[in-house]
Amino acid sequence: MTALLLAALFVVGLLLLVRFPERALSVLATLLGLGLVATLIVLAHSGAAQGSSWTAALDRAQGALSVLAVIVGGGLISLRPSSALPAQPARRKEVRLPSGKPTRVSRAPTLTRRAALSATKADLKFQDYEVMDRIGIGGMGSVYRAKRNSDGRIVALKVPQEKYLADAKFVKRFYREAEVLKRFNHPNIVRVYDYRMQDPEHYIAMEFLDGDSLEALLEDSTLAFDESVQVIRALADALRHIHMQNVVHRDIKPGNVMMLKNAFQGGQLREGGVKLMDFGIAVGKVLTRLTMTGARVGTPIYMAPEQAKGNRVDARSDVYSLGLLAYEMVSGQTAFRGSYEAVVHQQVFESPKPPKQVRLEVPGRLNDLILNMIEKDPAQRPTLDEVITRIDAGVLSDEVFGDPLALALSVQEKRGTVRLLDLHGKLRASLCDHSNAAQGLPSVPNALAGDADGNLYVTLQEYRQGKSGALVRKLDPQGQELLSFGPYGLGEGELLQPLDIAFTQGHIYVLDGEAHHIVVYNTAGQFVRRFGGRGQGLGRFDKPRRMVASPDGHLYVLDTGNNEVQKFTAQGDYLSRYAFRLDRHSEGLRTLEGLGVDRHGAVYIVDGVARKLRKIEADGTPGVTFSLDTLVGEPTEAPWLISVGPEGQIYAVRQGGQVLRTISSAGDPISSRDMYAPVQAMTLLDRPHSGAGQSPPGRSVAERLNPVQPSEEKATPAQSGLQTAASI
Repeated sequence: MTALLLAALFVVGLLLLVRFPERALSVLATLLGLGLVATLIVLAHSGAAQGSSWTAALDRAQGALSVLAVIVGGGLISLRPSSALPAQPARRKEVRLPSGKPTRVSRAPTLTRRAALSATKADLKFQDYEVMDRIGIGGMGSVYRAKRNSDGRIVALKVPQEKYLADAKFVKRFYREAEVLKRFNHPNIVRVYDYRMQDPEHYIAMEFLDGDSLEALLEDSTLAFDESVQVIRALADALRHIHMQNVVHRDIKPGNVMMLKNAFQGGQLREGGVKLMDFGIAVGKVLTRLTMTGARVGTPIYMAPEQAKGNRVDARSDVYSLGLLAYEMVSGQTAFRGSYEAVVHQQVFESPKPPKQVRLEVPGRLNDLILNMIEKDPAQRPTLDEVITRIDAGVLSDEVFGDPLALALSVQEKRGTVRLLDLHGKLRASLCDHSNAAQGLPSVPNALAGDADGNLYVTLQEYRQGKSGALVRKLDPQGQELLSFGPYGLGEGELLQPLDIAFTQGHIYVLDGEAHHIVVYNTAGQFVRRFGGRGQGLGRFDKPRRMVASPDGHLYVLDTGNNEVQKFTAQGDYLSRYAFRLDRHSEGLRTLEGLGVDRHGAVYIVDGVARKLRKIEADGTPGVTFSLDTLVGEPTEAPWLISVGPEGQIYAVRQGGQVLRTISSAGDPISSRDMYAPVQAMTLLDRPHSGAGQSPPGRSVAERLNPVQPSEEKATPAQSGLQTAASI
């Protein structure tokens, strides 16, 4: 008997330590029970055979009976139904996220289907509905799939958490959503069938939507532009409907938009394929505005500036939020990022990077529409009627960029490293990327120059990359590489540190900052000559930084070491130089920070002391001056990049800076545009195949704007005089 008792204790301990499947436990208990019953029968029979009483037989079998009782009792405990145990709420794991792009974290605890069924069926009973399972959970309530008893219709029951029912404001806000939704009849707005707000039943019975939220869809995939536009139009039409009922949604965001299964059929959004939901914080003229204590109601990433400031909201606030939703759909990222306070500050004071700057494939018209919708000033935003009209008119195609001139930039970006802007500073095209691919550039160009055929010449400083270390590349108007030349080295036609490049009189001129030379190539990339050298004499350089070419073929070199600009012929002969004295009585010279030239041959030099752009006419006389201040955060040691347009407008940006200034010929500021990436080089570029007519081959932008006869002059003797402009 002692052995049986020890065995029984061993079995019970095993059951406590090892959790066997229910089926295995039932089989084990059955076998052990049958075995013990057989043991009892054998003991009783042997006792009777020996003439013992039945009580004596029981005494001998008490160990077996104890084992049987322990096993059967333990089996009953292990096999009791799981529904008898109270459902344990899943703990929410706190996740600490780094700052940056907001990361969406689901607030729903992980529940198995069995746990969800047991929780709903055990705790939720409604008179008119039979709860089937839970399909969603939020901070203040849950959504269940249920069947209406009267007709079997499948609905979504929105049920608040019991702990919030004591808050009268919460209850009023919760049921206001039902009151608002019952007024609407639109295929893109979720329907409400009925609701109840009497103890013990509190719920909203809504249309059951079989699909995923737009938030979940955007996390897993990217919509095509045409699909995004169809969704935006459907939501705009839904918002137009609710605005006609004097209601403002105030919480447009991806989580409140449901995309139904098979929403797109043959590339077309079917009617009712997208649904606008969650009107819990909607307000209107006929509804009382409610806000939660100490908080702005809404989601800050999609909140309008006036809403973030706590001001009155109206239909234009929904247009702004819809624009931010469209921004995320087409660009793949939210317009604003950071903490709650940081996002609110950005909503009020900062403009986001245009979608086309984030994703170069975004059509220009679609980019413009989205930027128009997210204007800070509500009066500048389009109405929903205008949004729909513009979408119907077509926003998926870019306007034909047929301008005869473009502003070419190289920027510190992997995508669209070399890009084209129109003369208003608007991004219009991308020529090539920074990549190791066959058609990519191994580094960001630090200088650009164009010829009259629309070809672009770029210089690179990273000689260890690319084809045979060539530091100069020639690109066709589509950005395809045609030629590479100028390898790294000290030999003839080789370069050490190309700083700038110019094209004039059918030749390419490259300023080598380390060798202190200007190296000349023909259009086939063959070395022609070089001139210059290190020193402080005429025709020599101490620290050359920039170089430009005038329409008549003259070259100007900015030497920041000697604080002067030297003028050369196309053949490399020194002509003259320009500088600015510190004052009328000083021989010291002002620092110079930038250089440009216009179609008339006038030279523009940036005075670093006065922080002005000074114009010197083609005959050497001083011209007008323009204010040119460096913004906070811009690199102060980098030179200014200066280009002058056909109407005399000046384009200026610090090398490494991001703000492109446009100044009129009279010196008045026209615009300041953020390029959203550090600008490394800039030049005006001919576009002869844009539909504006052909230009004679082999002539630069400036030459085309102001035609001159090819120069026949011989080398002019170097002038020893120093031309200076009057100081201020």
